[in-house]
Amino acid sequence: MSIEFDDPRQNAGRRPDLRLIITPQPKAERAREPVTRSRGEVRGGVPSTKINRSIAWESQNEQKACYHFEFSPVVKAYREQPQTFYLPAPKGMFRYTPDFELRLRNGEICYVEVKPLAKLFLPKVLERLKAAHRFLTDEGYHFIVLTDEELNFPNRIRNFSILRPYLRFQIPPHISEQAKAWVEQATDPTLEALSRFLGFRSTAFALIAQLHIGFDFDQPLDNTSPLFTSTIGDHHETCFFTYRTGPDFKQCAVPSNPHA
Repeated sequence: MSIEFDDPRQNAGRRPDLRLIITPQPKAERAREPVTRSRGEVRGGVPSTKINRSIAWESQNEQKACYHFEFSPVVKAYREQPQTFYLPAPKGMFRYTPDFELRLRNGEICYVEVKPLAKLFLPKVLERLKAAHRFLTDEGYHFIVLTDEELNFPNRIRNFSILRPYLRFQIPPHISEQAKAWVEQATDPTLEALSRFLGFRSTAFALIAQLHIGFDFDQPLDNTSPLFTSTIGDHHETCFFTYRTGPDFKQCAVPSNPHA
């Protein structure tokens, strides 16, 4: 499995479309974002294993995006508010700073705007996003938009929060192979049973967090969580999130069985 692009021989002179391998996506839940009384904003930071520092976020949607970037193998590194571009528009030039820059495993660079779905199609917002799409693709970059519809999955976010510290664990190859072999032959492989087999719950968490062992991230993680042999961990192009691309910024198609 890999990131797929349109045939370049048929698309000379324009940027290939971004087509990431996306995991299953349930229906998103809508949630009201809490705000501080002082400034009406939500701010914080997410410790990043991929770049060894804290990533700043300015909304809960941005925080959720960071979790998705951390756990998606396709994202090699990322940073917040990477640079400011000066873009042409019908009413003159304007400054635009993307929310994130992603460096993908294949060397491509993708800029990301995180926007509430309720604001995405406002005329002024859409006009600027279309201008950003035209400029960045002409410069050889990818540009995507993430909304609450792509990010608001409470069980998944909770699981990311629980498992994030275990992304740093060093897992010896023989431990990973032993765990995979056990999951394949076990009658009822669960988190509790795997923890007993390994002797440490932390090792089981690390194997799940790093995608050596499969688990449905959109179900609550507990002792009875069923496990399976993961195919995701073997594919560095796998993406945990769907996304929107220009010029219309409709949600990209989601494959029905990305584990195949």
